[in-house]
Amino acid sequence: MIGPLRIPASAFRSLAAGRGDAAAMEMLRRGQLSRHKLRLHALWGLVLERRRSLGSGLALIESGFELLSEVEGRRPAEVAEVLLYPHVTAWSAACLRGLVDQGTPQAEADLAHVCNIAVAAALRAGLDVDAEVAVRGGVAALPTLGCAQVGPDDFHGTAKVRSGSGGVEISTGHRTVVTSADPHADVPGWHGIRVLRCTHGRRTLRLPLDDVDPYRDDARLGPAPRLPETAVGAWQRALDGAWSILATRHQERADTMAAMLTALVPLATQGGRRGLSATSAEAFGAVAITPPGDALLFAESLVHEFQHVKLCALLDLVRLYDDDPRECFYSPWRDDPRPLGGLLQGAYAYLGVTEFWAGQREALSDGDAAFADYALALWRTRTLHTIDFLAGSDRLTEDGARFVAGMRAALLGLPQAPVGRLAGDLAAESFDDHVLTWRLRHLRPDPGALDRIAAAWPSGSAGPLTGPPRPAPVDQLPGMRGARFELRGLRLRDPSGFRSIGRDRWPGAGAEAADLALVRGDVGTALEGYRAHLAAGSSDPEAWAGLALAARRVGDEAAVALRTAPEVVAGAHGRIGERTGALPDPLDLARRLTPVIGHITQDWTVDHLALPRT
Repeated sequence: MIGPLRIPASAFRSLAAGRGDAAAMEMLRRGQLSRHKLRLHALWGLVLERRRSLGSGLALIESGFELLSEVEGRRPAEVAEVLLYPHVTAWSAACLRGLVDQGTPQAEADLAHVCNIAVAAALRAGLDVDAEVAVRGGVAALPTLGCAQVGPDDFHGTAKVRSGSGGVEISTGHRTVVTSADPHADVPGWHGIRVLRCTHGRRTLRLPLDDVDPYRDDARLGPAPRLPETAVGAWQRALDGAWSILATRHQERADTMAAMLTALVPLATQGGRRGLSATSAEAFGAVAITPPGDALLFAESLVHEFQHVKLCALLDLVRLYDDDPRECFYSPWRDDPRPLGGLLQGAYAYLGVTEFWAGQREALSDGDAAFADYALALWRTRTLHTIDFLAGSDRLTEDGARFVAGMRAALLGLPQAPVGRLAGDLAAESFDDHVLTWRLRHLRPDPGALDRIAAAWPSGSAGPLTGPPRPAPVDQLPGMRGARFELRGLRLRDPSGFRSIGRDRWPGAGAEAADLALVRGDVGTALEGYRAHLAAGSSDPEAWAGLALAARRVGDEAAVALRTAPEVVAGAHGRIGERTGALPDPLDLARRLTPVIGHITQDWTVDHLALPRT
């Protein structure tokens, strides 16, 4: 029987502080197990409701549920480990969603995977197995263990699984595959899930590197195909380095990670230099990530994603806010508008990241130390900005208000040692850059205001405005984080590498000459580069934001309008071009607009705007 779960006050406080003690981790784990069992119970209820529609597949599905129940009665701990495997929880969520929302044949076909789950649990428990499992695309997948290629790609059916002293036999009319005694080892026709193991001091991390499970793409980011052994070796070395960092200077966090992280999902390599990592609320304990570049940033990514893992699990137990599906807001670390829950997730993740850099910077030297200063200054400012916004929201519950207050206290309790001047300046500019670019992407001023500006332009005035334009959201793809963000980090962490970049472009990252000049400090060249780019007809938000930053650095009056309401300047630039057939000089336009919109306060931000979701 599944009983109610109550969160001890001490566990709640430790989680609010961005950490979580052993009691908190056990409570989250129990909550996820209970949630998953409830899902399975709901799925079984739907099976009973739809017995007739399931047709010939009913017997297979029923046998899977029966075997799972039998194994749980004999080896409950092993069943719990399999049920909590991220791609098993993702399977049950997708199955239930598909059956409830659509009732599609695909969702009903997915139900047969319960047999594979039950067989995997029985094999892990050391029980004798003689059962059928589902085969999709010629593959019989056994969660936590691996998969067998037992037929051609167009074969969908069943395979017979029999356990033996020397391995497991998986057979169809097309092929028979026999695993070795160690199911994680590859043999012909069988791809075992490789397990990465790291030990530093008395702390050990064991993480399956899952590149085979059919339900591993819960984040919809494109998982990597089966990795060659050389790539697995690179993952092992990167994780060794990251674990050494975490186990040395972040020991409490390392202990909870070792207990709660249960799978790494390698993502396909992305174009450019920017890596990608993600977690999913439905795949508890998994981190999906592109191949890590180095140990330090890998450790940071693991901290970041582990924060999401914890908060997602807590939100299944405690209501922290009342979401409004009609609204979303500015988020300092995302290029797209985010709902209130997304702001909370981001703030919690970067609370952990900020603490990571605060604890790590003293152990670093040279470029890494400068980069740590930059990251600490950047994320501390952005996180506090968002926490304060959340604290002022009337949609937090009583528990949510206590949780956010705990986050704020933890952030302000971190060491406040000053950062290097260059690192601090670059961090502040990165924050400004993000706000400007976000506004240019997602806000548009009142069309009537733009018409008045354009109509008055030939006379040499900016046109009368009775007040600030009223921004409106735009349904536009978020785009990728600009190259300037990466360049600032590179300048600090690898000065010689930064100096070696060609003066025209940064290959693979989309950086133009003006971006390189701005980050180098050649502000005059940057200003003219952005100016020429926009005067030639570009409407690139990155270029407009760069122009605003450069104008501010040289003390140009145009910076007032460009930084106060960049979307007004950019919108007027395009509208004047439409009406007159000639684009104005962007700096000249911004200077003329300064008296009109310069009365808007310089620190006006966009986070109070509730943008309708699109």
